Amino acid sequence: MVLKRSEILAGRMPIRAAQVRPQSPIAFPMKEGQFLQITDMQGQQVCDFVCFNRHDIDEYLSTAHTRGINNSMMLIKGMSLYSNRRNPMMVLLDDSVGRHDILMPACDRLRYLNDYGIEDHPNCRDNFASVLGPYGIHYDHIPDPINWFMHVGLKARGELEIREPLSEANDYVLLRAQMDLIVAVSACPQDQNATNAFHPTDILIRVYA
Repeated sequence: MVLKRSEILAGRMPIRAAQVRPQSPIAFPMKEGQFLQITDMQGQQVCDFVCFNRHDIDEYLSTAHTRGINNSMMLIKGMSLYSNRRNPMMVLLDDSVGRHDILMPACDRLRYLNDYGIEDHPNCRDNFASVLGPYGIHYDHIPDPINWFMHVGLKARGELEIREPLSEANDYVLLRAQMDLIVAVSACPQDQNATNAFHPTDILIRVYA
C-alpha cells in the first residue's frame, strides 16, 4: 500500500507513527511547529480529534470558537483551529478530502443506548477518557471534537443528516501545531449508522518535526 504524502513534508521523516484501531485510541504530546498527518487507511473512516494546551489543560480545542472565528461551518485549507480562549492551536495545511465535521459531539455510551438499545458499546468519549486520564484530563472535561472525514449534511429545515464519508483509501489531512499540545485521536467505532459506512476501520497518525 502506497501512502499519500503531502509535498509540504518533502525531506521530513516521521518521529512518531501509530495505527489507531477503533477501540485503541492514542494521546501524545506535540511541540509547536511540529506536523501531524492523519490518514484514513481504507477510506470512509472518521477520526475524532481533540487537543489541549500542553502547559495549561484548561485551554482546549473549541469547535464553537473555530466556527465563529473562521465564520464557517466547514474547515478549509489554511484555516486555524482555535481554543476556548480564541488562541490558534493548529493550522490545516493540506487536505485531500475537503469534507469534515465541526458540529457533532463525540459518540458516547448513552448515544448507543438511547438510539440503538445497545449497552456498553465502544465509543469515542470513553476512548478519549481512557488515554487522556494520565494527563489529568477526565471524562467531563473532554471538549467536542473535530471529526475528520465525517460527512454531515444540512437539510432544508436545518436538520443534520449523517452521510457516508467522501474519503477514499489513504486520504489525509495535514496540520501544524501553533502551540505545545496534548493531542488525542480516536478512530470512531460507530457501526450503527453511516458515519463510517457501517464498517469502522483504522486511522494512521504520523508526527513530523
